[in-house]
Amino acid sequence: MSQLMSGEELYQQTKIIAAHRFMSPAQAWPKLDRDVTVVREEDGPAGSLLFSCHMDQSMVNPMGIVHGGITASLVDTCMGITCSAQRESMACPTISMTVNYARPVPPNVDVWVRVRTVRLGASSGQLSAELFLPEKPEELLVTATGIYSIKKPRL
Repeated sequence: MSQLMSGEELYQQTKIIAAHRFMSPAQAWPKLDRDVTVVREEDGPAGSLLFSCHMDQSMVNPMGIVHGGITASLVDTCMGITCSAQRESMACPTISMTVNYARPVPPNVDVWVRVRTVRLGASSGQLSAELFLPEKPEELLVTATGIYSIKKPRL
């Protein structure tokens, strides 16, 4: 198993990846530094990052809550970025992901996603994510786990 990056190293590497991804012509949602931002945390554990994203009215399903596909895409993106940053890789595609919906996500709020690295190997990484409102971090709305393929950068 590889050594996990400190919070500061991971934050800095994420900024480099964001710059590369922002130049991509792909306009998929969510896009780092456009829709999702990294929240700087001084005391986060190694291999973890905290992200912030605004849930707006356009993301609502017919029940008046944020659509589960939106939150699934958000936690998937955050886990993939965290894996990519630790491997200084431009891509860590999802191998598998499980999402659990504990509570409805309301529209018109900012949410935070905490990602933790469970294991980081040479060819894959296992990560977990928790989505919550910043004012209620103990009340999880969505949890997820994912396995990500680690691809070497193309030269």
